[in-house]
Amino acid sequence: LTRRSNLVDWKKSNTSFEDLGAYLGFSERMTYTMVENGEPVRVEGAVVTEHFLETLGVTLRLGRGFLAEECQANGSRAIILTERFWKERFQADPGIVGKSVTINSTSWAVVGILPASFDFSSLFTPGARAVDFLRAFQDKPNYDNMGNLMAVIGRLKPGVTIAAAQAELDVSNQQLRAAHPERGTFGARVAPLHERVSGSFRQPFIVLSLAVLGVLLIACVNLSNLLLARCALRQKEFAVRVALGARRARLIWQLLIESLLLSGCGALLGLPIAYLATNAVANSQAFSIPLLQSARVDTAALGFTVATAIVTGLAFGLAPALQLSRANWGEVLKEGIRGSSHGWGRLGLRQALIVSEVALACLLLIGAGLLMRSFARLIEVDFGFHPARAAVWRVVPNRDFATRPQQDSFFRDLLDRVRVLPGVESATLAATLPLELSDVVRAHPQGATYRPGEMPGVFVREAGGMDYFKTLGIPLRAGRDFEPLDDGLTPKVIVVNETLARNFWPGHAAVGQTLVLVNPPDPALDCKVVGVVGDGRQSALEETVGPEMFMFNWGGRHLIVRSRGALRTIVPAVRSALREFNPNMPVNEFQPLAQIVERVVSPKRLVARLLALFSALGLVLAAIGIYGVVACFVSQRTREIGIRLALGSPRSAVVRLVIWEGMLVAILGGGLGLITALALTRALQAQLFGVSPTDPLTFVSSTIVLMGVALLACWLPARRATRVDPMVALRTE
Repeated sequence: LTRRSNLVDWKKSNTSFEDLGAYLGFSERMTYTMVENGEPVRVEGAVVTEHFLETLGVTLRLGRGFLAEECQANGSRAIILTERFWKERFQADPGIVGKSVTINSTSWAVVGILPASFDFSSLFTPGARAVDFLRAFQDKPNYDNMGNLMAVIGRLKPGVTIAAAQAELDVSNQQLRAAHPERGTFGARVAPLHERVSGSFRQPFIVLSLAVLGVLLIACVNLSNLLLARCALRQKEFAVRVALGARRARLIWQLLIESLLLSGCGALLGLPIAYLATNAVANSQAFSIPLLQSARVDTAALGFTVATAIVTGLAFGLAPALQLSRANWGEVLKEGIRGSSHGWGRLGLRQALIVSEVALACLLLIGAGLLMRSFARLIEVDFGFHPARAAVWRVVPNRDFATRPQQDSFFRDLLDRVRVLPGVESATLAATLPLELSDVVRAHPQGATYRPGEMPGVFVREAGGMDYFKTLGIPLRAGRDFEPLDDGLTPKVIVVNETLARNFWPGHAAVGQTLVLVNPPDPALDCKVVGVVGDGRQSALEETVGPEMFMFNWGGRHLIVRSRGALRTIVPAVRSALREFNPNMPVNEFQPLAQIVERVVSPKRLVARLLALFSALGLVLAAIGIYGVVACFVSQRTREIGIRLALGSPRSAVVRLVIWEGMLVAILGGGLGLITALALTRALQAQLFGVSPTDPLTFVSSTIVLMGVALLACWLPARRATRVDPMVALRTE
């Protein structure tokens, strides 16, 4: 984010970019209301500069982009509708372009319709409400007084690298800082747009992709084992066919066709499941993941599925085909396949495949265990507030106030109306909600000196009414809460968190101290500390708590209400009171405060749950593979088992023999999986919170679960082996 004047100067000196565009970084804090069926409804708008869409290469579905005169101070008001809003609100009427609509009791000209492929919200404000329209940024010099507002994008000229553009901006910023010291210290980092959009989610998606690949490999190993088993049972058939003149190439091709049919049937079965699951996740509002809403099973996904089915079918059908090509058909015809007691020699390849399968399952189990433990630690974090029994309404007065006292009176009366409702424990107003990004200003204790660029930043939140800390459940550690007359006091009254108090006045009481806010070009502001509250997370639960201060200011965009009982008991009463207080204000938009926490943790929960699902699938498939190999072992050694039983061997000894043969494979695979996990789980470090990537509890518990499932998979065919009738087994050829 940068100031409006910096963007203007960058455009003048720019030689690396074809053009520069920008959007207002805090557009979601602006409020817009339309009347729909007689009811006021809030709509979302984003503020963009003249060449924003052109810089991104967006081609409008209908109409035109913003004109230069629409982006000047006091220019005509123009908006571009999103396709979704155009269809929902205007029934996809192309005639709306060129007409005017009323927003916030003001006429706005509709000049264009965005294409369905461009989703501003997913790209630039994930987690916020979907944007309904774009409006032109009307440039005014006094916007500099509002601080860093503009998020800048640019399209590099052909042949210009990111490093070259960064070097040019560094030089330009150095010159601007020298020429305009009143703007304070600022810089710029050039990064690809895809990094801005998906950077924080890239690693989780890589982890999930690798987990999917692991499950696919396990399934393919089972497919290969199935074909190997069928090949072993059909060796005599193949030998007879070769003796009658069949070519080996034809037999090999037959096995590959069978493998392709199996993988193709699996793909066909998985496609409808994938379609339903993808739509369910994409349409969910619980996840704040960029472009998630646009996820679909499209032609590219179908093509990838077909290609994967073909490749895996050929690759894992190759092992039995190669075994068939090396067979000695003369020896096969001489010996009886059924009832032979060859032991594990013929199962060597299948053993190796099962070892790899168990190793992959072990790796998936450990990865899922680490993420699940990390998520459990994350939700145990002290938020700094108590979301239970609290709800938030977005309040938009939809009117202009002639004076500041009139505005203060409006919000005071609104709070008074809500506080007396039955079941309401307390109510307050806030400019931003907990865990939402807030403004950052430079500040220092009175009397302290800092070198340029070293002054610490402080998060600033506005408490828009009385009982702010009580309503949010933020504990007061020292001093007092805000009082009705604090808004007019000089110096300005503030409350700080424990981290700020500890950092700025170590070993001293913060109450009574003076904090100086430095926010060029505004003059420094002295603030008196009257209270200290507990620490709260600023934007993400896993991030370190930073210094934070609260300023009292009547008003705000959010009404927060705490109920004495269940939330549902007060929602109708609050809605009715707001509607009576101001009929022009939307009152249907509210959310429990707990949804804010849910939205913050939802991406990590999604990753943890999906990885747990994949690991469970991998475990089941590995168990099936072990069972298949042990069952084949029992089948091929039926005569040997019968002889053992006929000679007096106890059935328990047979069970131990069979289980040991199967568990040996599982132990080898588990050991290989543990070694691999120790090497690879460090890549999960960035996704873990409060858990080491080599957490002993996770490794031990995952190994126990894996060995327990493997033991069950071995015990079932071992139990069947004890039911062999020695006389029947001895008569088997």
